[in-house]
Parts: sequence; C-alpha cells; structure tokens
Amino acid sequence: MAPPRKTPDEKLAELHQKKARLEAQISSERARLRQAERKRDTRRKIIAGAVVLEHASQNPQFRDHLNGLLRRNVTRPQDLELFELDNPPDPNAHTTEAP
Repeated sequence: MAPPRKTPDEKLAELHQKKARLEAQISSERARLRQAERKRDTRRKIIAGAVVLEHASQNPQFRDHLNGLLRRNVTRPQDLELFELDNPPDPNAHTTEAP
C-alpha cells in the first residue's frame, strides 16, 4: 500500500525543514573555513616573525629599524614589554645639532 499523499501545507513544512538543515550546514562549513584561514594566517605570522627576529639578531641596522617600527606602531604597554620596549623613545636620541 502506498503512503498517503501529503497536503501542500505538509510539503511546504517539509521543505522549510530541509532549508533550515541546509542553512545550518552552510553556516557550520563557513565557520570551519574561517577557523582554518585564521590558523593559516597565524602560522604565516609566526613564520614571518621568526624570520624577522632572526634577521634583526644578525643585523644591527635592521634591528634598530625594527625597534623604531615597533615603538611607533605598538601602543599597548603589555605588548611593548614583550619586545622590551617599555620605555618611550627619546625624540632627541638621534638628533645632531649644527654648530
């Protein structure tokens, strides 16, 4: 015996349920992709940072330039402490006066 036919309202309700399930799957997949991209971005930053810090340890001129960039762009005290840059830069440190 064949199952009873669904009414148009029942068909519509079933389609709305399917739509809700698909929207949930889409949302879940988008979240998974965002998380994967955040992990990739974090890994890129770690690798780039390691390269920059290694180069700074070998090149005093680059180290000074990097320290200047950090002082100008890093504003949170706890972040400055990570780089041991908790003292504000001395604006007269590299100035020379003409005689």
